[in-house]
Amino acid sequence: MKKVDRLVLGAFIGPFVLTTAVVMFILLIQQLTHHIDDLLGKGLSYWIFAELCFYFSMHFIPLALPLGILLSSLITFGNLGEHQELTALKASGISLVRVLRPIMGLVLLVMIGSYFFNDRIFPYANLKAYRLLWDIKQKSPSLSIKEGTFYNGLPGYSIKINHKETDGKTIRDIMIYDHTESRGNQELILADSGRMYTIRGDRYLVLELFRGKSYHDQVAVNDGTISNEKFVRTTFDRSQVVFNLSSLEMKQTDERLFQQHRYMRNTRQLQADIDSLDDLAQKSRGQILENLLPNYRYHLKPPPRPLARPVVQPIGNNAQKGSPLRTAPQMGNPAPTSYQVVNRALALARNLKTLAENRAENAKINEKSVREFTVELYKKFTLAVACLTMFLIGAPLGAIIKKGGLGVPVLISILFFIAFYVMSLTGEKWVKEGFVAAPFGMWIANVVLLAFGLFFLRQARNDSRLFETDFYLVWWEQARRRSRKKAQT
Repeated sequence: MKKVDRLVLGAFIGPFVLTTAVVMFILLIQQLTHHIDDLLGKGLSYWIFAELCFYFSMHFIPLALPLGILLSSLITFGNLGEHQELTALKASGISLVRVLRPIMGLVLLVMIGSYFFNDRIFPYANLKAYRLLWDIKQKSPSLSIKEGTFYNGLPGYSIKINHKETDGKTIRDIMIYDHTESRGNQELILADSGRMYTIRGDRYLVLELFRGKSYHDQVAVNDGTISNEKFVRTTFDRSQVVFNLSSLEMKQTDERLFQQHRYMRNTRQLQADIDSLDDLAQKSRGQILENLLPNYRYHLKPPPRPLARPVVQPIGNNAQKGSPLRTAPQMGNPAPTSYQVVNRALALARNLKTLAENRAENAKINEKSVREFTVELYKKFTLAVACLTMFLIGAPLGAIIKKGGLGVPVLISILFFIAFYVMSLTGEKWVKEGFVAAPFGMWIANVVLLAFGLFFLRQARNDSRLFETDFYLVWWEQARRRSRKKAQT
C-alpha cells in the first residue's frame, strides 16, 4: 500500500466508525422513544434492556452505513482540502480519482458486506428484537402499589394502602378486596398496619397484617336461586396474605410465530413467498369467474316443459251425450308469480355481489402482500448500493467545499440524507399501493442521487468553485456585460 493510500484511508476510517456509531445511537434513541410507553413500569432488568438495545442497534446498521459514509467522506475530503493536502497531491500529478480509489475499494467492501448483513443477520436481529418487544408489551406492569390508590395488577385482587413508611416495608391503613371467585365485593380485609415483603426469590408477595377485620358473605344456592345466607365478620391481631407474582413475570413467545413476517425473511425466502402469494392472488382472481358463471347459465338450460292441458272426462263409466263433465286435476306446483321471480333474482344478485366482493378483496390483499414482500426484497439491494451512492456525493462535495469539522459537512449530509429518505419512502409507498413498478419505485432515490454524485465528481475534477460566493458574483457580472453588449448592438 502506498503512502497516499495510507494517508487517505487513515483520514477516513476514524470519522467513518465514529459517525456510523453516532447515527446508530440517534436511530436507537428514536426507536426506544417510540416504544417508551411499552417499556416504562414493566420492571425490566438491565440485561433485558441491553438485549433489546443490542438487537435494535443491529436493526439500524443497514440504514446507518450510508449516512455514516456520506458524513465521513465529507469530513475527510473537507479536511484534506482545507489543509491544502488535496492541492499538494494534485500538484504532484495525482488525480482526484486516484485519491478516491482506496476509499472507493473500502466502500465497495462495505457495500457487499451490507448486502450479506441485510440478507443473513438483519432478519435474525429483527426476529429477536420484535419477539422480545412483543414479550415486553405482554408483560404486566411491575409491582408498584402507590399510596391512596387501588392497585389491580395482581389478578383477582384490588389492594389499597393509604400510607407507606420510608423503609418501604411498613404500611398503614390497608384495604384488600378478594375477587378470585368473581362474586363481586363480598370478601374484604381491613387492617390498621402491616408489613410488605417478598419471599422465594421475589416470586411471592407477603402482606403481614396487624389489628384488622375480614368481612365475608356466605352464599347458598336453594333450588337454583342464589341467596345471601349469612354475613361473617372476623377480627384478628395478626394475619398473612400471600400473593403469587408469577403473573408479573415476562414469558417468552415461540419465535416460530414471527418467522413468516417479511422483516424476518432472507432473499431466498422472500422470493419463495412472493411466488406463493402471487399464485394465491391469481387463484383468487380466477375463482371470481368460476363461482359466478354457474349462476348466469340459465340461457343454456333446456326450456321448461309446458303444463299438460286438462283432460275432460265424462262422469261415470258409460257416460252418454249430455252427461256432466269433470276436469282431471293438474299435477305439479303452480307457476311462480312475477313478484316471486323478481325477489328471487334480487336475492341471488345480492349473494353474487357479496361473493364477488369477498373474492376481489382477498385478491387485493394477496396482491398487496406481494408488493410489500417485493419492497422488502429490493431494500436488501438498494440500501447496500446507497453506500456507494453516498460516497460519490460526499467525497467530491468535500473536495469542492474544502471545509472540515462537523459544521458544514453535517448540514449537507442531513440535507442529502433527508432527500434520500423521502424519495425512498415515497417510492416504497408508490410500489405498495401499486402506482409504479417495483424497480422504478425502489431505485429512484439511488438513481437521482447518483446523478448528483457524478455531477459533483466532474466539478471536483475540474477544481470547480461551485460553492464559493465569488464564483456566482463573477458569473452574474459576466451575464450583465453580455446583456449590455446585446442591448448596445
